[in-house]
Amino acid sequence: MSDIGQSAGRVARSPAFKFFLISFLVLLLLIPLLMVIALVSDREGRSRSVMSDIARTWGGVQTLTGPYLVVPYSVRVETRDGDKIVQQTQERRAVFLPEELTITGNGKSNVLTRSIFDVNVYTASLRIEGRFSAPDVADVDPNAISIRWKDAIFALALSDVAGLKEAATLKVNDRETLPFAPSLGIPGNYLSGIHAKLDDAASVIEGESAAKAFSFHADLVFTGSSSLSFTPAARETRVELSSDWPHPSFMGAFLPVEREVGQSGFSAKWRVPHLARSVPNQWTTTDGGVDRFLQYQFGVTFYQPVDFYGLVNRAVKYGLLFLAVGFMGVFVLELMSHKRVHAVQYLFVGLAMVFFYVLLLSLAEHLGFTAAYLIASLATGGMLSIYVGKSLESGRSGLIMAALFALLYGLLYLILRLEDYALLAGAALGFAALTAVMFTTLKVDWSGLGTIGARPINASKGRDDEMV
Repeated sequence: MSDIGQSAGRVARSPAFKFFLISFLVLLLLIPLLMVIALVSDREGRSRSVMSDIARTWGGVQTLTGPYLVVPYSVRVETRDGDKIVQQTQERRAVFLPEELTITGNGKSNVLTRSIFDVNVYTASLRIEGRFSAPDVADVDPNAISIRWKDAIFALALSDVAGLKEAATLKVNDRETLPFAPSLGIPGNYLSGIHAKLDDAASVIEGESAAKAFSFHADLVFTGSSSLSFTPAARETRVELSSDWPHPSFMGAFLPVEREVGQSGFSAKWRVPHLARSVPNQWTTTDGGVDRFLQYQFGVTFYQPVDFYGLVNRAVKYGLLFLAVGFMGVFVLELMSHKRVHAVQYLFVGLAMVFFYVLLLSLAEHLGFTAAYLIASLATGGMLSIYVGKSLESGRSGLIMAALFALLYGLLYLILRLEDYALLAGAALGFAALTAVMFTTLKVDWSGLGTIGARPINASKGRDDEMV
């Protein structure tokens, strides 16, 4: 039994056993890492909740769709009731899109603060002008028997009409001024917006017989948050937008043909022909609703360049790699020292490295990401370097760990900023760390039966500091 006990003791004190124990501790620390990820998600959810609350009162994400010319008409439909043929009259609506549409405007940005959260908002002032050709319902539905031109409407969809801050009017042919009314004015449609009745526009509606081509323009002032989007509703759609926001992110199905971005703001121009979108210029609502432009929206996001929740979340994803590198650094220093580091001390080192992310998150919400990262890395790296130096009773070991942590946190910051090359940089770091550990420990007696490095091990002495 004594031989078995001695063998078990040698195994327990061997570097190989310590290596696998450290590996187990690294895997065990995945639990607090997952808890940190949950914490980041919870704080990010809280931030989004605040953004939603502000959007409800200020104005949400805004998308301008249209305008549409909507004309109600009737058709006669025959149905069979037993042996009888019954004729019924059904009401339908024809939808026409403009020939030309030009939107010009400016977005004045602002940042609203609630508690510790900032939300990007804007006030948009837009002029919408264009031209409709003379509509012909027969081109949409040749079975039309009665066309109610007097009930034709000009409809303009806006995703959050609560953001409208001024009364809006429609100018037709630079002569008649028509007031807008609430809602899109199309029954059974879920889009929100405003509409104007064309029955008072004598230059457009010719009695009960037909409607003429007409030009239009309208001025809208509304508030929104995060982004502003448009749709290519005309045969030729042009949008010109400028703002004082210096960090635009152009998004959607079409990018600007011209853009200028500087510290004082941006300006951008879009030109979209109708051939670039698979939407007809006229249809009837029985063939589909008016919301046909979802996949063709384009515009700009008032982008916040430092999304620290996303950065912290990405940093945590490299947590396992950094724990492994940090533990291997301590392990190699232990192999080169007469002192031994207990498994509990390794666990303390790992918990401190995990707590770095909690410290980073809490500071970033108040100071911004860069300042928070600098403070959290200095505090964590400095404390751990002193702790390892004291544990091994070696100032040199503490300085080596300080250099290692400076390299680790510096590389992590670089990886977070690289974005597109983050995976490549992380893979290179992991490969370099593994290579360094492999060749540094090349002469280690992993069995513990001979020597560790260049230092003899007195297995029979049973020193108290040779603890697993």
